[in-house]
Amino acid sequence: MDSTQLETFLSIVEYRNFSKTAEVLNVTQPTVTARIKNLENELNCRLFQRDGKNIVLTLEGEVFIEYASKIITYMNNSIEAVRKSKTPIIKVGFCPGVSSSFILETAGALKENNILLSITEGEDSIPLIDKVKKGELDLVFVRNLVSYEEDLVSEYLFDDKFVLILGENHRLADQVTITLDDLFLETLICYSPNHPVWSSIEQKLEGIPDLRRIQVKNQDILKTFVKNNWGISFSPFLGIDESEKNQIITKEIDEISSIPNKVNVIYRKNSLIEKYLKKMIYSFIGHEVKTNRIPSEV
Repeated sequence: MDSTQLETFLSIVEYRNFSKTAEVLNVTQPTVTARIKNLENELNCRLFQRDGKNIVLTLEGEVFIEYASKIITYMNNSIEAVRKSKTPIIKVGFCPGVSSSFILETAGALKENNILLSITEGEDSIPLIDKVKKGELDLVFVRNLVSYEEDLVSEYLFDDKFVLILGENHRLADQVTITLDDLFLETLICYSPNHPVWSSIEQKLEGIPDLRRIQVKNQDILKTFVKNNWGISFSPFLGIDESEKNQIITKEIDEISSIPNKVNVIYRKNSLIEKYLKKMIYSFIGHEVKTNRIPSEV
C-alpha cells in the first residue's frame, strides 16, 4: 500500500469515474486500474463495483474512505513536521474582524526566535479550522467555534464584544447612551446578512424602520466607509486598531454587545513548534489585557 494508491482511490471516490481520475492525476486509465487492483489485493476485498454506467463503493470501500483520508493527512503532516524541525515556519490564520495591531503584536512575539511566519487573515472560522485539520495551517484564532477532533487542541481565550462604530463627526458620536431606536433612518455598513459575523446582528436589527444598508466585503472597507461618515456599523472591539480610535468612536448597545462572540484558538497536538504557538497565544491574550478589556476567563 502506498500514497499513490490511496490518492487514486480517493480521487475515484470524488469523481466516480476512472477516466476523469486518470485525467486529474495525469496518468493513463490502465495505471489507475492497476493501482486500484493492487490496493484491493492488499486489502483482500473489492472497493468498487459497477451499477450500470455508474461506479459505486462497496461496503468495504465505504469503510476504507476514513482510513485512507487519515493516512494521507498523517503522511503530509509528518513531512511538514520534519521540515519544520529544520527551519520552523508557523502558519497562522485569523478570522475576520481582527485589527492589524493585534496581528502585528502576536506575530512580534516570535520575532526574537527567528521564526518564519505565514499569516492568513480574513477567512471565516470554519474554513480556517479545516485548514488546521489538513495541516495547511498550524494555529488559528476563530470565533464561537471549537473543534472536537482528537488531533486538535481548542482553547477559549476571551469574549470580544460587538460594538457600534461611528465616525468622529457622526450625530451620535457625543451621545452617551445609544439604543437601537436611535438607528432610525441610518445607513448601515455591513457584510452580507448570511455572513457568520452578521447573522446574529441582523436578527437584533429586525424592526428598525428605514435602516438602509451598504454591503462591503471586508473589515477594512467597512471601517473606511465609517471613518468617512457614509454610515454606521458594528465591529468586534478587537477589530478596531489603536491608531483608529481618534477617527472611530465605539459605543455599546446592550442588545448587540450581549451577542456571544467568543475568541478561541485551535492548533494541532504534538507539534514540534507547540512552544512557539503557546508564546503567540499568550501574546494575543496580553494584548487583550493591555486594552483594559480583561478576559473573563483564561
